[in-house]
Amino acid sequence: MIAAPIATSDKCHRCGSKLAYEGRPCHLCLSPAGFELSDGRVEKVEGVERASTVRLPKFAQPKLIRGKNIRKPRGQRAIEVAKTIGRWTWNSIGIAVVVHALALVIALFFGEHVRDVVDYVQRVDVREEIAAAPVAAAQPDEIEVPDFEPLDDEMIMPDQVIEDPDILAGDPEYEAPPEHDVYAPLPQVAPPNPAPPSHNPFRRPDAGKGLGGGQPSSTTNPPAGSGLFRNRNGESKAAAIQSHGGGSDTENAVNLGLAYLARTQDHNGSWDPNDGYRGRRPNWATSDNGYRGALTALCTLPFLAAGNSPDSGPYKKNVERAINWLMSQQTSDGCVAYKNATQMYTHTVATLALCEAYGMSGDEEIGNSAERAVRFLERTQGNGGGWDYNGYITGTGSGIERNDLSISGWGALAFKSAKAVGIKVNEKNWKSLSDLYDRHSLTNGETYYADRATGSISGTRKGIGMVGVGLTSRTVLDSERFEKRNYAAERLLLKKLPSWKDLKEPNESSENPNFNSFYGWYYGTLGVFLLNEGRGPAWEQWNDAIKKELLANQDLKGSRKGAWEAVDTWIGPLMGDFYSTALSVLCLEVYYRYNTVHRPDSETRPVTERRARPQPRNLPEVERDEPEHPVNGVVIDGVELDLDKAGHRSKYLRLLSRRDGLNSLPTLIKHLSDESTSVRSTALMEIGKLKATDAVSKVKAMLDDPDDQAIKLTVIDTLGTIGERSVYPSLVRLLSDPENSVQVAAQSALRKLANGKDFGINKRAWEDWFSRNP
Repeated sequence: MIAAPIATSDKCHRCGSKLAYEGRPCHLCLSPAGFELSDGRVEKVEGVERASTVRLPKFAQPKLIRGKNIRKPRGQRAIEVAKTIGRWTWNSIGIAVVVHALALVIALFFGEHVRDVVDYVQRVDVREEIAAAPVAAAQPDEIEVPDFEPLDDEMIMPDQVIEDPDILAGDPEYEAPPEHDVYAPLPQVAPPNPAPPSHNPFRRPDAGKGLGGGQPSSTTNPPAGSGLFRNRNGESKAAAIQSHGGGSDTENAVNLGLAYLARTQDHNGSWDPNDGYRGRRPNWATSDNGYRGALTALCTLPFLAAGNSPDSGPYKKNVERAINWLMSQQTSDGCVAYKNATQMYTHTVATLALCEAYGMSGDEEIGNSAERAVRFLERTQGNGGGWDYNGYITGTGSGIERNDLSISGWGALAFKSAKAVGIKVNEKNWKSLSDLYDRHSLTNGETYYADRATGSISGTRKGIGMVGVGLTSRTVLDSERFEKRNYAAERLLLKKLPSWKDLKEPNESSENPNFNSFYGWYYGTLGVFLLNEGRGPAWEQWNDAIKKELLANQDLKGSRKGAWEAVDTWIGPLMGDFYSTALSVLCLEVYYRYNTVHRPDSETRPVTERRARPQPRNLPEVERDEPEHPVNGVVIDGVELDLDKAGHRSKYLRLLSRRDGLNSLPTLIKHLSDESTSVRSTALMEIGKLKATDAVSKVKAMLDDPDDQAIKLTVIDTLGTIGERSVYPSLVRLLSDPENSVQVAAQSALRKLANGKDFGINKRAWEDWFSRNP
């Protein structure tokens, strides 16, 4: 066998740099490429490479870690040394024999002199006791009490006095004083109820009484910030969970997911992407592989959505460290990102996290950092309205402008959160972003990935993942403008409901990858929720599917308890379990994360006022113009609404129905012909709540109206909710509809009419039952 250095790849297996010469050590990290020849074949053997904790010379460090301290913290190194010594002494018989032999020699050497030493000490003590003359004790009146009154500047306060304990450590009755825990406590989740192993070997802990009971309430008061986050705490959170389809099962899963993310957070507040991989790390994963910033911002969002902030909540320490780390990465131009290929992905998500943290806490330092991040977003927005992987003003962008609609989706959420917490956003930037999604959203609901190609990826690539991105962004930016395309996107999503099996489908190519991913699930869940305000048959179908898949596939044991494995074949291999877990938790927090963010009537002011510049005294009073009232305005329950806006008309119908009951039916029926699809949908749902049988014929006619196909599921659900059994033939006919979502909605409506009876898609069974139960 002959050892010979032979190169089998063009990259170093340690630092990933290109090898300059075949068979030579790497010119950066000096890692040897050693191989063996056996029977004429090349067999790889492990080279003697440098330890990962050794700091290489700066010129020899990989580019991603150059100039950074890669040593482990002192505490971790001490633990490793202790473990190593323990393994040596515990597992080595030779060392144990040597230690015992040495102890025996020492005992023999001093054994014959021990008795003499003890006797000598005892004799000395006895002589001293005999030699000492007795002294009479002083009488109490003879004792002079010195003046111990301290000076004023030396006064000892009561809280400075330390009393000697009666029970010392080591006593069986000794109780150690409470220690301050530097990390946020884990959620107090109740122990799981036992179940037969054959049916349920692992179960989530029960959240206890009430929704969200598995996690301690962070505060009894609503969070600071605007009404956008008002459902994240307290009674409003429990009400939102009940109203929008959540439950104790979803909250238990959220608690476990947050506990996993809290355990895996680095001491500096960030999350290392390499810690999220199961088994062996990918070959390209070195240092933080460029995704630490984006992943840290992403992992911070679930804690904020659960009601935690840097100064309140069971995970306030985790949020504080994460936000401080993000702020420490912000440069003078406002950018919160590494200068690498994921710069704007990192910055957009980080801006969203900073805005939410400011809205939840009101901390002025966080607010200033968030505002600078928003200004950087405004300056780097391309002429086409979006952002690419790199910001153009930094000099790192490409020469040809490219607008990535996936990155721009995070930008839309960041802009919306900024406006909600009182940070101004230039209207030109907002409109330019809205125009971008207008140009690249198709009438069938699909959204293009980008407006220009990059490498081998077509700019016009589209898929089910981008459908959710487009739906969420358009709903946030201008729901009325994109109403028809939003409902078309909803229909596409309902045709491709979440399925764990679909995540594992292989990628055909970079041009046609597997778009079924946690990323797509996150945007699909958020988009359908916002479009339907968390109610209606479309939301119920999507919510049932996403809950089923996520609750069934969360890890419930081991070191990754609470995590979701990143099994999606497109993004999962790049980002690991932190990515999949953070997005899964956000999907299960959708019920209370945002409060109807897309409605014009939901724009609210921040609780915390921004600091204003000091004004000179004795300024003349300026007459302020009275606010203009809308031409087609109406005041109801103390709220002034502009009926020229679709969002205001929808709110008007909800308030009117609540106030007048069945007396509002004529107005509701009138709005079934409204030009806005969302207003017609609101009128239908309010008619269903009132169980207004007088509107049955009008609602039934909408089933075949081409203009109402976008809200066909809502029409079907309303017929079932009203409870008029004479419409059952129309619903039975829909059981054979080619779209599965329509079949599901028809079955649900028939079950409501039949008081819970269920015959699936068996038309004859339904017809027979209704003929006998008119």
